[in-house]
Amino acid sequence: MTRIHVLAAFSVILAACSLDVAPLHSPKLVLTPVLDSVFVGGLLVKRQVTFFDDHGNTANPGAVTWSTTDTSVISVDATTGRITGHGAGIAALFADAQNGTVQGFAVIVVSPTLKATLLVDSIMMMPGDTFRVPVEVLHQAPGAPTVWFTPVANATATVDSATGLITANAVGGPVAVTLHAALAPDTVTDGGTVEVLQLTDTLGGSAYYTIFGSAQRARRVAVRGSIYPRNGGAPTFRLRFTTLSGAITTEEADMVLRTPPAGSGVFPVDSLGVQESASQTLDPYCSPPRDWGQWFTLLQGARLDAVSRLGGSIAITQIAVVPNGLAVSGHFYLPVQRTDRLDDPTGVLPIRGSFVAPVITAAANCH
Repeated sequence: MTRIHVLAAFSVILAACSLDVAPLHSPKLVLTPVLDSVFVGGLLVKRQVTFFDDHGNTANPGAVTWSTTDTSVISVDATTGRITGHGAGIAALFADAQNGTVQGFAVIVVSPTLKATLLVDSIMMMPGDTFRVPVEVLHQAPGAPTVWFTPVANATATVDSATGLITANAVGGPVAVTLHAALAPDTVTDGGTVEVLQLTDTLGGSAYYTIFGSAQRARRVAVRGSIYPRNGGAPTFRLRFTTLSGAITTEEADMVLRTPPAGSGVFPVDSLGVQESASQTLDPYCSPPRDWGQWFTLLQGARLDAVSRLGGSIAITQIAVVPNGLAVSGHFYLPVQRTDRLDDPTGVLPIRGSFVAPVITAAANCH
């Protein structure tokens, strides 16, 4: 699970760069794309540079000087901005303009010539659930890599070697899930775990999600489902994933369905407009405009928001009755667009996760 360390390094880079949120009425240098990748030994051309003066108008940045935080990962020509990948990892790329008074940044991910990734690497399930773990295999050499899993067959879970299909048998874990990929001359692995949980009340539960892109995460989080009764209408359903620091929510992912799921199935998640998410008159939980999702995080006092885009879904694997409510298990894919980069493809953040969640019915009706 070396990716956790990579994600931690990525978070440090973003923190150092303050999430690319500059103070209002100050000059700003924006690099596009802000996130890019290259194989070891590969080349990238310089980033597009846009300079905004203190009135928000585009202007000539003048001479730009390029540098990087980690020359073991990338090198960059100080004058031309041309980038060379040297070693697997993540490095920040900096551009200085206006005699060094304004700085912009981008993040460069350097991949080995063959890389295999479990896109959900800590999997939460209930007994009787099945889940085919999503994977990504990147390679530089021509041909198709051979992909397989270490077979597992024990009291807690089984893992099919050929397909990666996980079957949850009984409460227990974590059980190792190991992905392999081979394409001559390289063979690589990536590891994760599966845990099988059984809730006995509407307390507890657990979820885990990963985010790739310009705000990477790999987090185990609290999860809770809520059914909101409505006067004169059908109830709505909310699945909420939260990270807390004391009493403060520092990160949250939300998905809302206009109708609570009655059983297992896949429920598409639609897009949400920025104005809708910020509306003071629209209640997104009691009267959702459609099935939607959103995400936010706090980092060094700055808040980063993102709203759902087409293509997401919640897959409900099982619903069980427990004292005082329900328990639900499943997994989800939620593509969200950063609201500070609505027109930038690199502002899309794919969120994938799995969950075993308690579900309660809210005490008060929606109106």
